[in-house]
Amino acid sequence: MTVKTYKGNSMAEALAQVKQELGPRAVILHTRSYKRGGVLGIGAKTIVEITAGLQPQSRQPAAAPAKKKSAAVAAARSNDSGAYDSVTATATAPRNTIRSAYGATTTPRINTEESASTRQLAASLLKEPSFELRNEISSLRTMVESLLQRTTSVAGQRTDLPEQLSKHYLQLIEQQVADELAYRIVEDLKAELPAEQLNNPVVVRDRLVAKLEGLLPANTAHTVARPATGVGCRTICLIGPTGVGKTTTIAKLAAAFKLRQRQKVGLITIDTYRIAAVDQLRTYANIIGVPLKVVLTPAELLAALKEMADCDTILIDTAGRSHADQLKLNELSSFIEIGKFSEVHLVLSSTTTQEGMEAALASFSKVRVDQIIFTKLDEAVSFGVLLNVARRASKALSYITTGQDVPDNIEVGQPRRLAKLILGEKL
Repeated sequence: MTVKTYKGNSMAEALAQVKQELGPRAVILHTRSYKRGGVLGIGAKTIVEITAGLQPQSRQPAAAPAKKKSAAVAAARSNDSGAYDSVTATATAPRNTIRSAYGATTTPRINTEESASTRQLAASLLKEPSFELRNEISSLRTMVESLLQRTTSVAGQRTDLPEQLSKHYLQLIEQQVADELAYRIVEDLKAELPAEQLNNPVVVRDRLVAKLEGLLPANTAHTVARPATGVGCRTICLIGPTGVGKTTTIAKLAAAFKLRQRQKVGLITIDTYRIAAVDQLRTYANIIGVPLKVVLTPAELLAALKEMADCDTILIDTAGRSHADQLKLNELSSFIEIGKFSEVHLVLSSTTTQEGMEAALASFSKVRVDQIIFTKLDEAVSFGVLLNVARRASKALSYITTGQDVPDNIEVGQPRRLAKLILGEKL
């Protein structure tokens, strides 16, 4: 595989270079972003770097040379009937083993003393497979036909679909939507839309957006700009792996509630493992003008919640936990059980692999997960993975973040917004 690094001022620019030079067989191996230039960090430009390779074309294996006829078989045909029967019995032994596995009667060995009727019975048994075997063969045939239909393609597109559907199917696959899911979506559209509408790109795209939207659990309970309800204090706890952006997301939510809706907001942090995280949140709290409490134990958490009981919303930041660190997860669980929070949101980074997200989801679900927040969408290479994970979680998408700016770059997690991002809409 040929590997090369591409750089650009944005992810889109770097991806365009990869697509232009390597084409549709490009494989993304690694992405990162860093600052370059400026003085002491001031005026520095963000550079996006993509390492990509060119996947070699698979070569058609050479046809195996035809096997020569066995000398023993040739000799058997020229020998007497006894030798012929011996070879015949040996050749049919494997077939008898298969037939016995499916409940068929084993064919008796044929010899020169057998009557003509016995020979005819044996021949009929070999020609007509048992009922179970016929069903198995039929099932395998159906499976192979389905697989061939799904893999029939020219230049990466399915030739069994109308042009518009084929184009969108390829787009879903490029966005890393699960293959089974992409296949089901286009097959449903093919069955639902009449022929004249299948050739209308606007109609096909609108119906595809609606299909993707319907695959995501709707979030109708909350908004970023939530007005005070006067029915008690709302406590929102954010949990998740290390480095996914929990602290920055907490600051964005606090600013949105306090500055835009004039709510009374309080902040609590349990993240005492990283001094920088506490200092960062304290800086945000001072700028926004909200109180911050640092707690070390479940008892201190209860005291802080009681002290801030007159707030409209309390946001709780937690330390990042590895999905494999059961001890730290148990500690987090004790805080959540004591706090009895209104909502617990699992924060996942869009730059994480699907396997990494699903591993975090499995571990943190044992603690408690009510909704999901996807962060760093501005750094994501594709958005189909988010659809796969959200469906696996069966949890509503509460918020998405699209950058580092506070209080901006945060949106309510609307299924339609994610559907359009999968189909190429810009952030």
